[in-house]
Amino acid sequence: SPYGCREWTQGGSGADVGQITDEGAVLMGYRGDSQRYFDYHHTAQDNIESVHPRELELGSASMAALMYYLDQQL
Repeated sequence: SPYGCREWTQGGSGADVGQITDEGAVLMGYRGDSQRYFDYHHTAQDNIESVHPRELELGSASMAALMYYLDQQL
């Protein structure tokens, strides 16, 4: 794949945002490496300060690449 995306899946937007599809919203998400996700999820350390700067940079770059890809395709 040209952008390093290994998987495209349909559906499964998540319980917290799924309802807005009824309003015609297009939903998509980034599924990054989740090895350490539950180390912090719903704990006192579940805040932006706990995010490693490099992981934030890589995730942000991935989302920017996705937006660029969609812009070029639509």
